[in-house]
Amino acid sequence: MKKSIYLIADPSLETSLLLQKIEQALRGGLFAVQLWDHWRGILDPLTVIKQVHELTRAAHVPLFLNEGLEFLKWTCFDGIHLDKPNEMLPALKKQRPDLLWGMTCSNHVEELQWAERHSLDYISYCSVFPSKTSTSCELVTSETIQNTRQFYQGKVFLAGGINELTLPRLHSLPFDGIALVSAIMGASNPNEAVLSYHSFLNQPTHDKAFSL
Repeated sequence: MKKSIYLIADPSLETSLLLQKIEQALRGGLFAVQLWDHWRGILDPLTVIKQVHELTRAAHVPLFLNEGLEFLKWTCFDGIHLDKPNEMLPALKKQRPDLLWGMTCSNHVEELQWAERHSLDYISYCSVFPSKTSTSCELVTSETIQNTRQFYQGKVFLAGGINELTLPRLHSLPFDGIALVSAIMGASNPNEAVLSYHSFLNQPTHDKAFSL
C-alpha cells in the first residue's frame, strides 16, 4: 500500500493564503488535512473551518481539527486529532459517531495501548526529528516506531522535522505516511511539493534524487 501525506496547516495564516495553499496541496493528493488549534486573534474560526472544509470535501479528503472539541456541535469537519488520551472519548464518540479520531503519540507504550483500546483511526508520532513547529514534542526513537505494531494496528504517521534531507532516514521504519507542515505550506508550489514527497516516499529503493 502506498504511503500518504497528512497536511497540517496553521489557521492563523492569512485566510486567502491559507485556502490557496491547501487547495494547491490537495491537487497533489493528501490523506487528510488538519487545522492546528491556533485560533488566537481569529474572530470567526467557524467561517475559516467551513471554507477549508469546502475544499477538502470537494477533494474527498477528511478535515481534522486539532483538539477541536468545542466545535462538536458543527458538521463542517470530519475528525478530531487529540494531543493526548482523553477519557471522555467513549462519550464523545457516542455524541459524534460520524467522526474520525487520531492522536499524537510519543515514546510511551501506554499511549499506543490506549489508541488501540479506543479504536483510533490513526496515530501520529511527534517528533521524529527536531522541528521548529513541533517544539512541545519529545523526540521519538526508531525503536519506538519499530515496535508500534505490537500495540497498535491502525494507521501510523510520522511527524516533526521531516524534509528532503531527513526523509531518507525513515525508509527502514514501518509507517503509513508522513505529516508535513512547513515542507508543504512553506513551499512556493504546494502541489509540486506534495507530488515530490509522494514520489520519494513510494520509491522501492529510495535511491533517487529528491527534488522540489
